[in-house]
Amino acid sequence: MNEKKSWLALGVILLTTIVSLIPLRSLKFEFNIENLFPSGDSDLIFFQDFQQQFRSEIDDEFIFIGLKNKKGIFQQDFLVKTDSLTNFVKKLDHITKVYSLTTANSFFYKKNEINARPLIHIAQPESYLADSVYVFESKEYRDLLVSKDGKSIAIAAFNEQHLRDDQKDFILNAIRNKINELQFDETHITAKIRVERVYINEIEKNFQTYLSLSLLFISLFLYLLFRSVKTIIVPLLIIAVSIVWTLAIIAATGNKLDIISSLLPPILAVICMSDIIHISTHYIENLRTGLSKKDALNKTYREIGLATFYTCCTVATGFFTLGITNIIPIRNFGFFAGIGLFIAFGITMFSLYAFYLFSPVPKVVYRKTAEHRWNNFLALAFKTIIKNKYLMLGIFAAIVLVSVYYIKKIEINSSLLQEIPKNNPILDDYTFMEKDFAGTRPFELSLKMKTANSSFLILPALKRVEEIEHFLKDSCGVGYVISPLSLFRGANKAFYGGKNSNYALPTNQQDINRYFEAIKQTQFADEMQHYLAKDFRQLRISGRLPNMSIKEFKVVREKIDHFYARGNFSNSFDYHLTGSAVLLDKVTYSLTNNLITGIIIDAFVISFIALLLLKGWRIVLIILIPNVIPLFIMAAFMGLLHINLKADTSVIFAIAFGIAVDDTIHFLSRLRLELSKGLSLPYAVKRTYLSTGKAIIITTLVLLSGFMTLLSSTFGGTFYIGLLMSLCLFTALIMELTVTPILILLFYKNKSGKNSNQ
Repeated sequence: MNEKKSWLALGVILLTTIVSLIPLRSLKFEFNIENLFPSGDSDLIFFQDFQQQFRSEIDDEFIFIGLKNKKGIFQQDFLVKTDSLTNFVKKLDHITKVYSLTTANSFFYKKNEINARPLIHIAQPESYLADSVYVFESKEYRDLLVSKDGKSIAIAAFNEQHLRDDQKDFILNAIRNKINELQFDETHITAKIRVERVYINEIEKNFQTYLSLSLLFISLFLYLLFRSVKTIIVPLLIIAVSIVWTLAIIAATGNKLDIISSLLPPILAVICMSDIIHISTHYIENLRTGLSKKDALNKTYREIGLATFYTCCTVATGFFTLGITNIIPIRNFGFFAGIGLFIAFGITMFSLYAFYLFSPVPKVVYRKTAEHRWNNFLALAFKTIIKNKYLMLGIFAAIVLVSVYYIKKIEINSSLLQEIPKNNPILDDYTFMEKDFAGTRPFELSLKMKTANSSFLILPALKRVEEIEHFLKDSCGVGYVISPLSLFRGANKAFYGGKNSNYALPTNQQDINRYFEAIKQTQFADEMQHYLAKDFRQLRISGRLPNMSIKEFKVVREKIDHFYARGNFSNSFDYHLTGSAVLLDKVTYSLTNNLITGIIIDAFVISFIALLLLKGWRIVLIILIPNVIPLFIMAAFMGLLHINLKADTSVIFAIAFGIAVDDTIHFLSRLRLELSKGLSLPYAVKRTYLSTGKAIIITTLVLLSGFMTLLSSTFGGTFYIGLLMSLCLFTALIMELTVTPILILLFYKNKSGKNSNQ
């Protein structure tokens, strides 16, 4: 490329960067729980049909406000403040319904008319004793709106779906301000929109930290490497432009940054820096041979340009393999990361060529003392490794065997709240709700009759459902269970004067029919449609569980399976566990199931590139073995440190494989170049080791610095991504400097068909 073309390339890059700033202004951060649901999955399709059948979409949009009064809830000032807060929340925009003891009524039939009386007579303290006895004996309110110790009361509100971030903030801030104004003894708020806003705030904060630390570390490495401020600025500009283009594409396609895609900038920065180091060190090496600046530059691009492109392909493949998952945020992350890598590659190749073409020869070319030290170190390392090659191979074989033992200890487990920083106050609020009320994890169970002429309005069928309800409460810990039975019990209670002792399922079919018709004439008709299908053949049981991990909920699922089989319910109806919590659990299973597939695809692409570089099937084994071992070691540390396999930690294997093989490709590319000069295999391997060793070590250190910035993350999963990726890359460096040259010398055959020992 001549000077004219270089100027043209720089002009195109500059113009495109300016244009990229336009969509970049609209880029936002996002975290919506629904986005994590596995797209096209059979369970998701069932859940969507379930929501449509029972119109239950709004039930996940809860806002649960816990209010504690040290003297107990039946204090007039406390009840007045609770009622004030209840009415305030009711009037807020985007709030659809609110449940509170201070506005609830007890219904009863008298003279064939339905009547209502306040559940709590706020203005009549003399009635508090009777009210308290009635409330605490009412099964329908206990553990949901009243705490177990009687000192806390809850307000349950529901907001509209698909709110904007500013609308979510408005609701939460308005409630907080009103609570502060009323001055309760203790308050707690749990809400889906609050979890989402906490995630957004943490994503924004972590994004700035990742980017700042990665650029700081890169600047430090560049200065130590080249001892020049100018050689820091240009690579940083290349990295910045690459990131801007990638983020602009994300914004232009209508996507946003989430907890996963917010990792893109530091990843792009360090991988882009890896290419810069490989090109720069090779360019400097060629200059030291006495070549002119332009000749050295052209030779550099001829010799390692293709290898650099191959490494870009392998790393991008690791990200693109995430496209096989049905989790849209993960799929988008893989796609945009892969596109970003090719963008970074193109910008790096054109910009770096122009920079070195128009700038003077780097002063580091004339500083050969440090280079001698590198050569001496690498020569000693190579000699030691070859001398003890069988010992080295034995050690790594033993490490693999030990790794297999610990890999078996890895568990699949996850929880949405586990990712939130331990010091975040929202965790205390959820702990309070778990302890004092029915729990915060939604529970949904669908029951469907098997035969077309069956109905859940038949008393025997309802009694069988009641068996299931009792089991869910007593053996599975499901709290605040609601189903059509709840409405029939409430109607039975109302028809018998509102007495708590009559809150029970009717004992005859006539009452069932009568109550059903009565419910249809009241405000509870809508509630019945939320729990009983129009054809009466399907019903819904909802409830609350404590916040559970996948592992803990698996125990509950197994209990239900065994109970269903043992009770011979299969003759009557089918059951299906569903709900947003179940779908979130499935995210982890979906990603872990795709883990092996992603690695196999990556291995296939890497093998193909290896065959292009050096013909022969043996080279495939030589390139795969040293890069698979780090994956074993990384997985072993997961088992050793009890790091669970979940949505975020499962995606790193294919990515790590693609990045780790980067240096192997550069090693093999240089080996091909040395062999083309007619050198013997042992000498060619030694020359390759000495010439690429420095670049391999430095690029690995740069990659480590980039991924170690993720250790600053407040998200547990992101922290472990940084830890495990750093471990994998460091292990891959050791493999590259030890196992790769040994395997080449032992098994690779040159064109004459002779290996290194012949």
